[in-house]
Order: sequence, then C-alpha cells, then structure tokens
Amino acid sequence: MTTSQIILLIIGILAINVSIWFAISSWINRRIEIIKSKLLEKYRSGPVGFIIEPKSAIYRGADMRFGNIKGNGVICLTEKSLIFNKITGQKIEIYREEIIDAIVEESFKGKISLATGGKHLVITTKDGNRVGFLVRDAEVWSEKIRAL
Repeated sequence: MTTSQIILLIIGILAINVSIWFAISSWINRRIEIIKSKLLEKYRSGPVGFIIEPKSAIYRGADMRFGNIKGNGVICLTEKSLIFNKITGQKIEIYREEIIDAIVEESFKGKISLATGGKHLVITTKDGNRVGFLVRDAEVWSEKIRAL
C-alpha cells in the first residue's frame, strides 16, 4: 500500500466511526427526550408534583436491589419519590419514606467520573442500600432530597 492509500483508509475508518457515534448519540438524545416528555406528562397532570423536573443523568450502580449495570437515563424528584428511567428500560423508584440521606461524593464504589463535574449524588436508603447517580447540580439535588 502506498502512503496515500493508507491515509485514505484511515480517513475512511474515522468517517465510519464518526458516523456510528453520531447515530448512537442521536438515538440516546431522542430516547432521553421521549422519557422526559412521558414523565412530564404523567406527573404534571397527576396529583403528585415535581420538586425537580426530569433531567438527564447517569446511573452508577447500587450496593443491592437495583443492580450495577450503569446507564444513561432521566432522573426526577417528585413529592412522592426519586425516579430514574434508563434509556434501555429499567426504572428505579425510591420512595421518599425509604430515603434516609442524600450526599454528594467525588467517587462512588471506588470509581470517579469526569461527567457532570465528577459529583455523584448518593442516596442511602433505610435498608443500607447506597444508590449512585451522576447528575448536574448534585448539591441542589442533595439539598432538595434532604428537605423532604
């Protein structure tokens, strides 16, 4: 292969990779918007209101009960519970009565992240479970949850 052929091959591979990542990113963004819309529709018209409206977030795992498969999704805080819907389908709902604390940590389960400034929102439940999320303004979420 000549140098020009190698350069063209590299450019082709990069173009394919960019196209694939663009398609995946577009799909994720569409799914997040669909989930947000469904949550807004459900809770705006119902008897339970929002404390914090649906926002994009990343599930970082739990000590027990909800599993450790991380994933993107949508999180919201209602008067009744903290709700997280993964884009792939899993729904996590932690009722207000179950929550004993909400803190912000730099790492969760030994893992750090640069997404959302690296701040993990960690929810502790009555059964000792710790559930981690990466969410923008983690301190605000922590304060609002503690105020419940």
